[in-house]
Order: sequence, then C-alpha cells, then structure tokens
Amino acid sequence: MKRILLALLGIIAAYLIFYPAPIEPAALNWPEMEPHESTTMPAIEVLFPRTCQDCEDISVVDNYLYTGHGDGRLLRFPLAGGDRLTEMVQFKGRPLGLEVLGDSLAWVCVEQEGLARVDLRNRTYEIVVNSYNDTTFQLIDYLDVAADGDVYFTDASDKFSDDDLQYDVLEGRPNGALYRYNVASGTTDRLMDNLYFANGVVVAPDESYVLVAETAGFRIQKYWLSGPRAGSSEIFIEGLPGWPDGISLSSDGLIYVTLISPRIAMHNFILPRPWTRRLVTKLPKFFLPKPVKANRILALDNQGAIIHDWADDNPVFSSISSIERIGNTLYLGTLDEAGVGRISLK
Repeated sequence: MKRILLALLGIIAAYLIFYPAPIEPAALNWPEMEPHESTTMPAIEVLFPRTCQDCEDISVVDNYLYTGHGDGRLLRFPLAGGDRLTEMVQFKGRPLGLEVLGDSLAWVCVEQEGLARVDLRNRTYEIVVNSYNDTTFQLIDYLDVAADGDVYFTDASDKFSDDDLQYDVLEGRPNGALYRYNVASGTTDRLMDNLYFANGVVVAPDESYVLVAETAGFRIQKYWLSGPRAGSSEIFIEGLPGWPDGISLSSDGLIYVTLISPRIAMHNFILPRPWTRRLVTKLPKFFLPKPVKANRILALDNQGAIIHDWADDNPVFSSISSIERIGNTLYLGTLDEAGVGRISLK
C-alpha cells in the first residue's frame, strides 16, 4: 500500500511539474495605497430575489429598473414594488454592461455576441460590432454612453472568455482594451489597449475624458478625449484595496466604484510569483481562488480622492459588480447572486 501511495504521489508531482499550464503568468508588483478607514456600509435591501439571478449591471429610467439576467434576458422591473417583470429581449449570450436611454433605446454588452443596440419598443436587437480588425471580443464587458451618443465600452480580455475569466486574472497580462463606437458613422476605434482586465467605464460630463477600471491592476486609468492631452492616458487612482469592477458618475458629481472582492495577503503572495499561479491552474477549476465575499464601495471626486468609503465584511448580498445612484438611493448589480441591491443613504 505504501508503494502504491508513493507511486500516486509521484504521478501527481510529475503532472504538476511537467504538464503545461493554460496560462503564461507574469510577475506583478502592484502598489498599495495607504490604508483608508472605511465606515460601515448601510443595510442592503435585496429586490427581486426570486426573478433576478446574476444581474450584473443595472440602469434606472423613469421608475423602472433594467437589468440583464444571467440566462440572457434583458428585464425591466417597476420600482414601485413587487417582482412583476417585463422581458424586453432574449440574447444568445449573457448581458453584462448596459445603459438604457429613454423608453426606446438601450445599449448592452452581450458576452459571446458583441455590442447590442436594443429597440425597446419593438423588443428586438442587433449586434453592431463584435470585433476590431483581427481581434474578436472575447469578453465585451462594460459600457457608458456619452452625451453625443457615442458608446465607450471595454473588452476585458481578447484571450479568455467569461468561462475562463479567472485564467485572465491569474495570468496577469494586459489582454484588455477600451473602445469607442461612433454611432453616426458605425465605426469603432480602439482608444487604449494593454489593460489588465478592462472593466467599468464612465465618460466625463463634458466628454473631456473617460475613466476605465482595470480589475486585475487594482487601479482606474483616465484617457483624455479633448484638450492638450487628448489621446494620452494617466493613472486616476491606483493601489486600490480591492478589485475594481463597476464605476458610475452620479448627479452629486462623485464617481462611485465597486470593489468586487478585497485585496488580501494571498494576492500579495502569488502576484509576484508566477509559479504559484501556473501551478494552481493545472488543478481542476474547483480549486481556483474564489472572490472573497466582502463588500466595499468608494466614492471619488474628479481628482481621484476618496470622499466616501463604505465596507461590510459579512454581507447578505455581495459580489457587487455595478452601482448607480439615484437621489439618495444606491442600486447595485451582482456578478453571481440573486436579486438587485438597494441602499438608502440617510
């Protein structure tokens, strides 16, 4: 029996050493900001828990909340109460980032399909773009619509799809990009590439710049659209205490950021050591690191300074992937839980 056990251990060791990994990880040493004291996050009320699952992004228009269900449906809920829903369209892939404009038009990033323009009145949609030059979007992720109608969106990775997004984060290479779809001409421009899991997007009200979250880089970058620095980029905020996901601009002038999972000691250990990530990806996906169930939301001014910092280490609703402030209410999407979150700010 001992010989059999040793033989099995030898086989496992040989597999872990010699079998090729699905990633080619890079050594990373991301900076960390000085610890920032957070306040207790107000209680989250969970809306539509029976009818909304994996509803990653939300858009609130005229007392209706629109969101994309994990099964591919674009749904509309009344905010007056109850779970009554209206199915607007059924996509082939999972709807991720979205924005609704009035009662007739919506833009949606649809996994495995592309950027969708939705006719809400006829309840139809068309894919306007799904690639750029020789690059097919693997994980078209998040968007924001500028005042002129142009759509700014991210492809989180041009290498890995949603099924393998953990591989992209563990590989630690800049496979993401930021794009602009010109509605008038029907053309697409790549504004930034070499982004570390490009995610949330928000356009400045005066359209002078666009912000893009790099989830795997613990930072947000600013890309200048106009002025003397047009076409260049700079760090807006870095060293975040978690993985930034959704970002949005509120009427109060602040930029709201969701940290979908905190940065923990394990991350600081494995990121500079590629062999650890190469090793773990040879195991079944069940063993891959999972996001920590802890909530944190930041509100930043237009210089990247933290104005509000809310945290909850034992949430009843977590994996917050998007945020929208309407008056004194925050609405929250989630990557993998049931319902939509709502916080009332006193």
